Amino acid sequence: MTILLNIFIVFALTLILTKAKVLAGKRDFVEQRYDAAKVGTQKPGWFHRWWHALWTCPMCSGFWVAIPVCFFCPVFGLFVDVMVVFGANWLVHCLENLLFFTGETMQGLSDLDLEDYFKHQKEFYKRTNASLSRLERKFENFVDHRDKQ
Repeated sequence: MTILLNIFIVFALTLILTKAKVLAGKRDFVEQRYDAAKVGTQKPGWFHRWWHALWTCPMCSGFWVAIPVCFFCPVFGLFVDVMVVFGANWLVHCLENLLFFTGETMQGLSDLDLEDYFKHQKEFYKRTNASLSRLERKFENFVDHRDKQ
């Protein structure tokens, strides 16, 4: 039970750090400092990259948040707990992104004119069906010809 609690705690904290509107100002500030650290063709230093990743990447922040959470609520041992919680956190974030982008796609589809959409689907089906009928006839002719030989 504790490992599930750890997973949900890490997921919630990671979600707040990387995506919540409450900390959007902080993420914008970190983004500006990260962009300012790019001088010409020079890349930002390791601290700027780490700090930027911590505030913008669910995987990076999930790992760093999992360490203290698993340290204070151990189940199997620190290393195993961190890997399990981090992996589960990654899977939950992937599921969350999938659901988010599916919703965005469906919302975009709802803006289309459904009559045009169904007309296009009907024409596509007719073309596909005609192509399949021709292929079926060619295959039947091939089989008949092969059987005669």
